[in-house]
Amino acid sequence: MTKKTTKLSGEAHTRTMVKAISWRVIATLTTMIIVFLFTRRIILTLGVGLAEVTAKITFYYLHERIWSRISWGRSKHPLARLAVKRELEPEDMEIINNKLRELGYMD
Repeated sequence: MTKKTTKLSGEAHTRTMVKAISWRVIATLTTMIIVFLFTRRIILTLGVGLAEVTAKITFYYLHERIWSRISWGRSKHPLARLAVKRELEPEDMEIINNKLRELGYMD
């Protein structure tokens, strides 16, 4: 089994894809309803919906991935560059909090 490294900032490709799909479902249904109301043609409505969803998911995904590489407008957390292999357990968080307090980074 391959372990996945997750950074404290940023977004996994899978998350970006799920966001793109969920938004496209809503947006495509909206477009299809509008096309149907104007044309009353089911085949045209389905064709426009299929073309629209395919193109827009692709472009949305690319747009998100490009913006994930741009740091402008993001706050820079000092620990954001640390890659962790798994979610931190509550006990681990407590150890980290105590160490940061001990080093003077937290009150």
